[in-house]
Amino acid sequence: MRKSLERRLQFILWVLVFAIAILFVDFIICMAVMYKSSYTNYTDASEIMDNLSYNTSEYVLSDEESTQLQKNNEFAFLLDNNGNIVWYENMPESLKKSKYTLQDVAKFTRYYLDDYPVRTYIVSEDRLLIVGKLNVDIWKYTLEYDANNVLTFLEITPVLFIFNIILFIFVSIRMYKARQRRIEEERVEWIAGVSHDIRTPLAVILGNTQMIPKESDMDEIKRKAEIIESQGLRIRALVENLNITSKLDFGTKRFEKSKICLSTLIRKIVSNAINSLDIDAQSKYDFELNIEDELQKYEISLNEELFERAVINLLNNAFRHNPDGCQVYINLYKENKKVVLEIGDSGSGVPAEILQRLNQSSYAESKSVGKHGHGLKIVKKVVEFHRWKVRFINGENAGFVCRMEIKGGVKKLY
Repeated sequence: MRKSLERRLQFILWVLVFAIAILFVDFIICMAVMYKSSYTNYTDASEIMDNLSYNTSEYVLSDEESTQLQKNNEFAFLLDNNGNIVWYENMPESLKKSKYTLQDVAKFTRYYLDDYPVRTYIVSEDRLLIVGKLNVDIWKYTLEYDANNVLTFLEITPVLFIFNIILFIFVSIRMYKARQRRIEEERVEWIAGVSHDIRTPLAVILGNTQMIPKESDMDEIKRKAEIIESQGLRIRALVENLNITSKLDFGTKRFEKSKICLSTLIRKIVSNAINSLDIDAQSKYDFELNIEDELQKYEISLNEELFERAVINLLNNAFRHNPDGCQVYINLYKENKKVVLEIGDSGSGVPAEILQRLNQSSYAESKSVGKHGHGLKIVKKVVEFHRWKVRFINGENAGFVCRMEIKGGVKKLY
C-alpha cells in the first residue's frame, strides 16, 4: 500500500518536472523568436566599403548605396586612427564631432551612441566604420515591446500549445507504460521468490506420498502423514502470504480498518495457532500470554485480516526455527503511553548481521528471501500499513523477539 502510494507520488512528481521543463523550453523559444523578430538588421560593412571610393582628397559613396542607407533609415561614418571623421553619410548633427576619443569609441562597442543603436566594424588597420539607425524603434532603456513582437508571440503561441499537448500526452503514456512494466517485473520476481519457497515443502510432500504404499508399519505411515499435513499447512501459509503481499503492493484490494478489542483478537489468534499444531508439537512448546489489566478492555482501529496474518507469521517463525520446542510468549503492555506487543521465543536467537538487515527500512521491499522467508516481510508490510513501528531484537535470555509499537485509535471499552 505504501509502496503503491510512493509510486503514484513519484509519477506525479515526474509529470510536474516535465511540465516545468516544457514551460521553460517554451519561454526560451518565445524569447528567441521575439528577439529574432525585433533584431535590428544593419547594412553590411563590406557592402558599404565596396561602394565607398576615395577620390583625391575625400571619400565618396555611390548614389545607389546612399539611397539604400536613407531607405533603411541608417547613417554611417568612418574614423581614422586619431578619431577624426574622414567620411559620413546621413549622419545626425548631434553626432558630428571634430574628433572622437577612446572613451567615445568604447561606447560604440556597447552598441549605443547617444541612444542611437550602432554597430562597429574594423574595415582596415587605420579605419573604423560605424553604422547606426536613425529611426530609433529600439531605445536603450525602453520597457515597451514592439508591436511586431506581440504579433509574433500570438502567432507562435497556438503552435507551441498544440506541440506541448502532443508531447505531454506522448511522454505521459511512455512513463505510465514504463511504470506498469516495472510493477509487472516486481510481481514476477515476487512470485518467483514464493515459488522457490513452495518447492521445498512440496518436494517433502511428494517424497513422503510416494513412500507410503511401500510402508507396512502403521506408525511410520502415521508419521509420514503428519509430515505431509505439516508441509501442506506450510504451503497454505505461503500462498496466503503471497495473496496478502499482492493485495498490499498492487492495490488489488482495499483493506478497511475497524475498531476491535485487541486482547480478544490476540487470544483468538493464539488459540487458533495452538489448535493447528498436532498433539506432539503442542507438547514441545510452552505458550505464555501476558496482557496488562489496563489493556484487557481496550479497542483499537486496525485491519483484522492483516493483523492476524502478521501474528501467525511470527508464531510460525518460532515453530519453524525451533523444531525441538521452546517457550513462546506474547506480551501486551503499555510503555510511556504507547501500546506494545511483543511476540518472541526462547530459542537460539538471530545473528547480529541478520537482525540489522531485518530492521532496515527497505527489507520489506527487498527481493532476497533469506532464511526467514517472506513471513517477516509480511509483518513489516502490515506494520507499515497501520503506520506503527516494529523492531526485531534478540531477547534478554536469547531468543528472537518482534516488538511492535501500536498507536492510533486506542480507546477503552466501558
